[in-house]
Order: sequence, then C-alpha cells, then structure tokens
Amino acid sequence: MITIEHGSMMAQIDSRGCHVNRVQFKGNDVIKPTGDGHMTHGGCAPLIPYANRIEYGTYEWNGKEYNFPKDRDGNSIHGYAKELIWNVEERDTDSVTMTQNLSNESYPFDVDVQIHICVDENRFCELATFTNRGEVSAPLSPGFHPYFLTGSNWEVYLHRRPLKSLKKDKYFPSGNYSEYYRHFGKSDVHTYDDCFKYEGNIQIKGDYFTYVLETTNSGYFMVYDGKYSDGRSVAVEPMKSEVNAFRTGTGLKELLPNEVWPFGYSFTVNSL
Repeated sequence: MITIEHGSMMAQIDSRGCHVNRVQFKGNDVIKPTGDGHMTHGGCAPLIPYANRIEYGTYEWNGKEYNFPKDRDGNSIHGYAKELIWNVEERDTDSVTMTQNLSNESYPFDVDVQIHICVDENRFCELATFTNRGEVSAPLSPGFHPYFLTGSNWEVYLHRRPLKSLKKDKYFPSGNYSEYYRHFGKSDVHTYDDCFKYEGNIQIKGDYFTYVLETTNSGYFMVYDGKYSDGRSVAVEPMKSEVNAFRTGTGLKELLPNEVWPFGYSFTVNSL
C-alpha cells in the first residue's frame, strides 16, 4: 500500500488495480473505503479501457469481433485494468505515478496508460494519460469510480441542465435523452444508477463536506447510490462515453497511432 499526503489530505493507493483505497481530509474519510474488498464497491477504481457495461461483452473494431470476460448477467463491466498489478514508476511524498500496458486477447491494441495521483492542501487529483504505440487506432471509453462520503444525505449541483440517458432496459441506453435538473439529491422512493451527458464542474454536498469535482475530457457521468453506497455515500463517476459505447460508438474515443490523450478528474473538499 502506498500512502501520499500533503497538508490536510492523505490518500492510500494499492498497486493492484491502481486502486485508491482511501482518501482523508483532516483525518476524516471523504472517499468511502470498500466494505467487501470489491474494487468497485468503494474507494476509486480506474475503469479502463471502458467504463460501465458492454452488452454481451462483445464489440467489433475494424471488421473484427472481440470478446471481453462476462459478468454473471452475461455482460462485461468496468474493464480489466482494476484487476492488474500496476508498475510504480515514480513516487514522492504527495504523489505517485503508475503505468500499465493494456494489450491482451480481448483488447489487442498496444496502448500504454500512465496514471498520476497527487494530493494538495484540500485537493485530490487523478489523471490518466493514454499512448497508442501501435499501428492501428484503438477504442477507449474510460472512467473513474469515486464514492464520495456524504452521510445520510447528498445533493448534486450543476452549472446547467444535464441530459439524462433513457434506458431500453435495466442497464443499457435507448439512445434517447431528456433534460434533467441542475439540482437533485437522494430520494426516499428510488435509488440512482443513471448516466448523464454533461461537461463542467459538479458540486456534491453531504452532511459534513462539500466537494467540487472537475474533469478532463469527460462528456458523461454516472450517479450511483444503490446497495454498495452503504447508505452514506454517492458514486459520481466521470466517463468519456455513454454506457455501451464500444458497441454503439456514442462518445467513444478513437485513439490514433502515436496519439497521446489525457483523461481524469480532481476534486476539492471543504467542511460545512
């Protein structure tokens, strides 16, 4: 486990999965640790090379079909980078940089990714930089999965109305959108597991802290406060693309040969 700290901020990162296990502000958890050890049930996992689900786990690229490992529901979810052992390239008291090559049978593209994680007085930052070292383009739809600790209530504030992705079934988008609220929060009648099309800062307000989330090259975000939020957090997940983008192409990033492309997020935290 790698610990980095600066001022009021501290973070712990595991080289397995480049997983952020814990972030604290003034000695208090602000990112909810996982309760069961599952990478996407707490902390913050890198969702690489794709975030959320791919229907049936299959996709086509340049006329060839590829298959990702499937979950119990018959789909593939949240990529595989969270299962790999990452290489620690650089480490300082307040930052760490880890690297990984993504090429495998399911994703036969020579793509390197470097993730730089750092903390400041009241800020946490995580930036992934992708480099295509191959001779063909590669599909990408990355995301991150931070669980913001909020206490029993949470509220989200946006600069403008987002577009809520309408679903064709439990998991997958229909391709249609509807305007949603600039301000919404925890509900007594339903839980969130929803995708929104939106670019800009996001403010998250809980019982004890407020967070301002900023993103780099993120056109969508998920909001999740279901079972794994433990009733005391909300996952606000920046994503490059729409759910199932490897199949639909909606928002998908095509990484060209020799292209270098950044994607990430940061947040500042303040006490109420």
